[in-house]
Amino acid sequence: MTVDVSPSPSEATRIARFLDLVTEMFERSDYLLPVAAGQRQFRQDNYNMASAALLEDLFFDALGMFVRENHPQVALRRRDGKELWDYGVDGLLLSHKESLTTGISVWWTAGDRVDGSKSYIPKPELQTFNADHPIVMVYSGCSAFDWTSDTTELATAQLEGTAAAHHGRMIGSLGTRAIAGQAETSFKHTLVLAEQTGSDTLKVAQVWRPGEWNGLTFNDLWPALGGPGIGSRDLWLDTAYRDGTRGLAPVAEYAGGAQLRLSSDTLLPGVYVIPAAAMRDVPMVANNRAHSFEDAATKTLLRNARADGFYAAFPTWFAHFAVSQPPNLYAKQREQYEALFAARRR
Repeated sequence: MTVDVSPSPSEATRIARFLDLVTEMFERSDYLLPVAAGQRQFRQDNYNMASAALLEDLFFDALGMFVRENHPQVALRRRDGKELWDYGVDGLLLSHKESLTTGISVWWTAGDRVDGSKSYIPKPELQTFNADHPIVMVYSGCSAFDWTSDTTELATAQLEGTAAAHHGRMIGSLGTRAIAGQAETSFKHTLVLAEQTGSDTLKVAQVWRPGEWNGLTFNDLWPALGGPGIGSRDLWLDTAYRDGTRGLAPVAEYAGGAQLRLSSDTLLPGVYVIPAAAMRDVPMVANNRAHSFEDAATKTLLRNARADGFYAAFPTWFAHFAVSQPPNLYAKQREQYEALFAARRR
């Protein structure tokens, strides 16, 4: 698979413009919170394909309203047939994906069954994939990741007077745990409010030790989370090690301004754009429903997108507070019916 092919200058400029709009949109709570809420509410009430379709519509509707309100000169398009793209922003046609994992499915057809096994392999004509359009991946995964810190406040003096870097482990965003139906309610973990200062760095702003945060409500946390910069702040669960034993993480003891450097394979929740030029001969895997990118290939493509700056942060903490609220589709359709007979129309 070729992964080092760069997009054309025109495509790169358009991708950057699209992500600038997304970043600007997520800086507003009236857009960020509803989109984050949908991650939990739609996923809890629908199977994977249905929830992904609803989340795609939610994302485009939010972006469309934001653009029309704040950047009316930006042209938007929506697929209305069997096109291989989902929507367009200022001439950039994009294929949209939503996932809690790094899986990207591109063909909704089953693979070939392996004789005498429950396994599937890609069909001969679908073993590799070449993209016609960039892929937008809204990744809201909740995987754990490691961090290190050389911040002075975190350094431990050694006998020779040198300092040693601390290390720890997060188990993901508080919101993404709620999305997966695994919201943490024990008193074993520290809650960390951290600002994303880069695609692989976090700056700690505040911590709540075990037993301090479990009963906190949205209203309790909003003063620390809301306001300018909301698009880069998230709530993380810290389950780091200290001196080789499980317990309070160093970040819980030295919160002020600690800079955390994340492991190179970390993919934070965010909006990633993979240029079409990077997706040439991508190896595929298959199951009984679809053909998808091989996982290692997907992770490489997403890391490269992040390294190239084709990435926007997507804080998901509000999903923790978004109780299940299944959409009442009949009520929406009924509104149109009732409007036909409204007295004011006659």
